[in-house]
Amino acid sequence: MTGSQLKTWRQERGWKQSDLMEELEIGSRQTITTWETSDEIPRLVELAIVALDQIEACQRIGRYKKQFSPDEISKLRKISA
Repeated sequence: MTGSQLKTWRQERGWKQSDLMEELEIGSRQTITTWETSDEIPRLVELAIVALDQIEACQRIGRYKKQFSPDEISKLRKISA
């Protein structure tokens, strides 16, 4: 995925850069800008975008229910350790 494809993907969903920052838990809008102007985005980001697409698709058909936040996962790991 190229940066321009990422930007198009974001805009088609009506997302601002800050929305994408929140979803990917990125601390700087400049990071999103850098990705959107690059020839190729990091593979991990591309995989996250695929996951966001899947979540969105499941929400449309009513089969997605958020189960755990990152904080809840962290707490579960501490309990099981």
